[in-house]
Amino acid sequence: MKVGYARVSTTDQNLDRQVEALERAGAEKIFQEKMSGKSMTERLELQKALQFLREKDTLIVESLDRLGRNYDDIVQMVQKLDQKEIGLIVLNLPILNQEMGDPNLQKLIRNMIVQLLSWTAQNEREEIKRKQQQGIEIAKRKGHYKGRPVKYSADAKNPRDRMTYHVIVNKLKQEEPIKKIAEETGVTRDTVYRIRKEVEIYK
Repeated sequence: MKVGYARVSTTDQNLDRQVEALERAGAEKIFQEKMSGKSMTERLELQKALQFLREKDTLIVESLDRLGRNYDDIVQMVQKLDQKEIGLIVLNLPILNQEMGDPNLQKLIRNMIVQLLSWTAQNEREEIKRKQQQGIEIAKRKGHYKGRPVKYSADAKNPRDRMTYHVIVNKLKQEEPIKKIAEETGVTRDTVYRIRKEVEIYK
């Protein structure tokens, strides 16, 4: 049986494109997940797919990064599939899907390719992060970097967020409890503590 697994990182992303591709590849059952690339154990639909799969079944994914975001996760997943005698089809890597006649040889070559590609992908992500950090440091030195904008502030772009900020400030001046302010305004207690520190209500 061919089983598909589709994943996107956020709830506002659409799974339809992946699902259609998996269906065209012959997936008879598809598990869908909207979650960032956390550890395998935290991806519930992936765990359900692994429990559902049986020996000689095949797991289909659009790309390797659907299985994990780092080298170790992906390699571990492929090893787990091999242990359960489950095949793997990666739609954007047709070289992994070619039949070679010898199952052991196919596993060996597949594992080598997966390890190489996973290592390369992880290095690319780390290099992007390194360059981003370098850019931030340069911007800071030049005085151009302001960091991530604060959601609730006196100059917030969203009028509702600005209003919430001023409501919190007024409640702080009235010495209302932090927990009560957070509950009534719908923000976290950390946000209230931050605003209290900014306006220096209690010195």
